[in-house]
Amino acid sequence: MNTCSPAVLVSLDLELPTDPGITNQGYPPRVGCSHLVCDNCGADVRHANSRSITSNYPPVRDKLEALYNSSDPASSPYLDAAPLHAESRAYFCRCSWAAVDLGGTKSLGDIDAPWECAGHESQVMVARDIRVTDARKATEALVQATVPVSPGEKIWIAYAPNVNPEFATTSELRAALLASYPDAEYFRAPVAGKGRDDTVPAWGWVVDLIRMRSDWRASLGIALQHAATDGGELARIALADLLAGFRDTIALCSWTSEMAQLWPDARASASGTGWGVPELTLAAIIRDQTSYLGVIKAALPEVFLSGYGKGGTGITGPLTNEDELRALLDESARAGQFPDGDKGPWSWLGFELLTRDEWIRSAFVRLVVASDAADEPWIFALLDWFSEERDLWQFEQLLATWHANPPAWANTAANTKPRGWKRTIRSSHWPEVETLGDIARQALWRAKKQLATPPVIDLPQLFGAAIS
Repeated sequence: MNTCSPAVLVSLDLELPTDPGITNQGYPPRVGCSHLVCDNCGADVRHANSRSITSNYPPVRDKLEALYNSSDPASSPYLDAAPLHAESRAYFCRCSWAAVDLGGTKSLGDIDAPWECAGHESQVMVARDIRVTDARKATEALVQATVPVSPGEKIWIAYAPNVNPEFATTSELRAALLASYPDAEYFRAPVAGKGRDDTVPAWGWVVDLIRMRSDWRASLGIALQHAATDGGELARIALADLLAGFRDTIALCSWTSEMAQLWPDARASASGTGWGVPELTLAAIIRDQTSYLGVIKAALPEVFLSGYGKGGTGITGPLTNEDELRALLDESARAGQFPDGDKGPWSWLGFELLTRDEWIRSAFVRLVVASDAADEPWIFALLDWFSEERDLWQFEQLLATWHANPPAWANTAANTKPRGWKRTIRSSHWPEVETLGDIARQALWRAKKQLATPPVIDLPQLFGAAIS
C-alpha cells in the first residue's frame, strides 16, 4: 500500500483524486490526499468544497460532531461560504478542522489537526465476471438518474470505508443500495471491503435502517424491490445475502416474499440465521423465513427472555396487552442484565417490536411517556435503551420536556451503576456525556435528526398486496 509523500490538503484548483490508488509524490505537490485519517478521533477526514473554516480553533465538540455527521456539510453555518472562498476547500474530522483558502496547498505539518495519510491501494480491477459488468452498468444508470430533491436532511449510515449511504427518498435509497458494492470487481461478489481482504455483505447496513426507522419500512421494501429488479444478478445475490444473514429482515417479508417466485435460484454466499441452508437459494431462504414467522405467531401469547432475569436467568411471561408489557419491562429493568455483552436490559424489546402487531409499539410509547421519574431502574433501563436509537423520533416530545424541565435524576453521573445491575448503561459512552441529563440531551438531538428525514415514497410498489 502506497502513502502520500508528502500528504497535503488542496483547494479546488488542484486535484483531489477519486481513485483511491492515486498518491501525491514529489515536490511541489500537485495532488491532494484523498485518504486522511485522524489519529485522535479515528475518523476519516471529510471535506466541503467552496467553503472555509470560520476560526483557526475548532468549535465545541457537539457542533463539530454535527458538522461531521451532516449529509450536506457545505450548508452548515459553521463553515464560511463567503464569495472569496469559491476556490477554497474545508476539511474536518470529529475533533478538528482546517482549510486551504484562495488556491494552493497545505502540508500536514502546517496545520494543527492530527491527521495522516492512511495509505492508498487502487481498487480499479478488470472485470472477471459478466455478472459484475452487467450489474455495474445498471448501478451507474440508476445512481445518475434524476430523483426528486428532498427538502429535509438525508439519512447517513456509516458502514464501510467506501459504503456510507445517504438518502432522503425511496429513489435515493434504491440508488444507495445499488451503489453499495463498489469493490465487486475485486471481490467478485456484492460485498463491501472493510480492510485489505475483509468484507461485509453489501446491503448489511439495511439492518440499521430497519431497527432505527420503522417509519421507513415501506420505503425500504419498495427500494429493495426496484434494486433487485433493476440491478441484475449481482443485486439479487446481495438481496439473498441480506435476507439469509440478518434475522431482523423478517420485518420486510411483506415486500420480499414474492421475490422467491421471481428469482428462486439467486444464491447467498452464507447464512447467519440458518435460513436457506443447505441450498442457500432465495426460494429456500424465504421458505424458512415464512416458516419461522409461523412459529413466532404460534408462540405470541408468551415470551421467554433468555438471560434477562436476575443473575442472568430467563424471564417467562405472557405478552398480550399493555399491562403484561409493563410487567416484563419492570422485571427486566430491575434485573439489569446485559446478555451477550452488547445488549441492555430492554434489548429483548427490539425483536418484539419487529414481530408483533402495532399495539406493542404504541403501548410502549405510552408507558415511556408516563414514566415515573423516581423509578430509578426504569429510568436507567430507558436511557440505556435509547442507545439503540430505535424510533427515537417517537420520544422527541418527552425528551424536549426533559430538556426544558430537567428531572431530579438529570445531574446523576452517567457512569452510575444501579443497585443489582451488571454494568453501567450503554448510552453513557455517547460523546460528551457526563450525566444522565447529557444522555437525554444527546437522545433529543438524535430524535430531531430522525424527524428531519421523513420517508418520501417516490417509486411504485412493484409486487405484493398494497401496503399503507
